[in-house]
Formats: sequence, structure tokens, C-alpha cells
Amino acid sequence: MKTADVLIIGGGIIGCSIALELSRAGVQVLLLERDRIGCEASGEAAGMLAPQAEGLSPGPFLDLCLKSREMFDPLQEVLKEETGIDIEYVRSGVLFLLFTEEDEILAKRMFEEQRGRGLTVEWWDRQQLLEAEPHVTPEVRGALCLPDDHQVQNARMVRALALLGARRGVQLVEGSAVTGIVRDRDRVIGVRSLTETYHAGKVVVAAGAWSGGIGQLLNQDIPIRPARGQLLSVETGGNFSRHILYSGKGYVTPWPNGEVVVGSTIEFVGFEKQITVAGIGELLTMARRLVPALASRPILRTWSGFRPWTPDELPYLGAVPGSPGLYIASGHGRNGILLAPVTGQLMAELLRDEHPSLSLDPFRLDR
Repeated sequence: MKTADVLIIGGGIIGCSIALELSRAGVQVLLLERDRIGCEASGEAAGMLAPQAEGLSPGPFLDLCLKSREMFDPLQEVLKEETGIDIEYVRSGVLFLLFTEEDEILAKRMFEEQRGRGLTVEWWDRQQLLEAEPHVTPEVRGALCLPDDHQVQNARMVRALALLGARRGVQLVEGSAVTGIVRDRDRVIGVRSLTETYHAGKVVVAAGAWSGGIGQLLNQDIPIRPARGQLLSVETGGNFSRHILYSGKGYVTPWPNGEVVVGSTIEFVGFEKQITVAGIGELLTMARRLVPALASRPILRTWSGFRPWTPDELPYLGAVPGSPGLYIASGHGRNGILLAPVTGQLMAELLRDEHPSLSLDPFRLDR
């Protein structure tokens, strides 16, 4: 039997972020991953850090997203210095492209709300846009320029978080799916896998789209379902666009290696990971509409992943009601990469019995 102060179920970017933050405070952490570290949604995203492009309304969720975005610059420096892994944090900015009158109405609301909050946002007309990004379709009316929305290479980031956590004492166990929950009366004191029993003072569910299944082991409703996202990448030779190009139908994200990532569908089909003609066709149509010149470029690869989706599209963060000793950090939807740093910080504070620096009440499981 293995023991730890805190046991984390899930080796994606959320679980690894929490583990690293706890290790900094000397907490003994055991992290269980059913497959490989970062093998699911955390390694399959486009890496956008774009709360402004999402058009989030003022409130606790936007506060959470903005706080996390601010944490990436110092975090990437620490990760590079201590692991040697460059997570390719790029201050690319996002252009929210406007094609219709409805787009402009939405953009004006976003512009006013974000300006009112003191965020950086610029209104570009068609000429400004095409001068900055000549490959964008001339059918566009203009764009919102959001220079503080950035991007990161998410797969590299998960590896760096896991490596630094391990160097600071986090026990990482791959290929260990949780098959049961260990209780002492009503208190959760550990978990079982096929081959081992693990005890811990506190247990955290950070299993992404699979978190609902962990809830079933407890007879606890965790309403998270998988939202399949299909993506593809295109070889451009570099220097194709300087900004992330974002629209209501999808996005085109230039990576430093010369690839352009096109995404993403949102499909509620269970855990079916197939790449479909319809899904890829939808992405290709959107990409050609945004950037017609992409039509002549070769497709490098296609893939899909499962975002953990909640009914109100907000994450669950905090203690699980009715199950002392059990906590949850899951359901981040399409903002998991963005929210990893702040989730790690706030959950580590909570697990150390400190008052979280941002209130977690809006993200309670029983909200």
C-alpha cells in the first residue's frame, strides 16, 4: 500500500499543475494517470490563451481566466530554467474576424465591455486588417485586435510541469486506472487500481472528461461529459500569419514550427475518437473562408480530443459535498490550458487548508 498527503487522479495539465504547486510547499503528492501523462486533451489542444476572444462576460469566470493568463509569463520562465523545456509561449495576439452584421454587433459589445474593464482591445477596419494579415480573405469587414491573448505549446507545457513536479518529489504513476474508492465511513481516504491500493489524506479528481466515471465509483453525480474536438494542421512554411485568427466558426493558429492548426469541432458523441469526413470538412470550409491561400497547402495531420464539458460550461473547483476528503478540479471545457496555472494555485491553497486567493464558490460542484 502506498501513501501520500494528497492523491491526484488524472495526469493532464490540470492534475500536473496542482501537483507542482503542492510540491513547492513540501506536500507529498501521488499522481495517478490511467494512460500516459498528457496523452488526452492536454496534449491535443491548439494552445490558445484567449479569454478576450471567447467574449466572456464580466464575472467570476472571466476574473479566473484573466488571472491565469497573467501567470504564464513567469511560469514559462521557471519551466524553461528548471527543466530546459521551452513551452513556446508566444505573445501572438488574436484577431477576432468580422464577416457579418451579427459579428459586428457582438464585437461592439465585447469592445465596450473589455474597454470598460481596462483590457487592451482595438477596433481594426478592413484596411488595417489586410495590411497586417494580407492572407486573410478580402471579404472580411474588420476585426477586433486582442494583443494580450496569447498561445502556448500545450504538449510541451504538460511535459515540463510533470518533469518539474517529479524533480520536486511528486510520485507519477502511469498506466494506473482507478477502479475503486477507499472510504473510512463517509470519508474518502484513498483509491484502488487493478494492482494497488493507495491511501491519502486528500483525494483530487482531475480526470478531465473521465471525471464523471470517477463520480460513479462514489455514487456521486459529477455532470461532466466528453465534447469531441477534431483538429487538423497545415504546413505553411512559416510567416503565413502573425496572429491567431478567430471567428465564430473556428480558429486558425500559427505555431512557431511553421504549422497552422485549424480547429475545432464541438461534438457530443461519447468517447468516440474517430476523425470524420463531416468534421474535417467543416474545418476545411472554415479555414478556406478565413484564409483562402490555405487551400493550396498540404495537410500534415488530423486528430481529435475530448474536452471535459459541464452543463453551464464552467469548471468544478473545490471540495465534493457529502464526501469529506474528496476534491474536484475538472470540467474546464475549452479553457483547460488557459486555466491550468490558476487552478493549480487555487486548489493547492485549498488543499493546504488556506483561504484561496480567489473565491471558489462560483465553481462549486453543487452550484
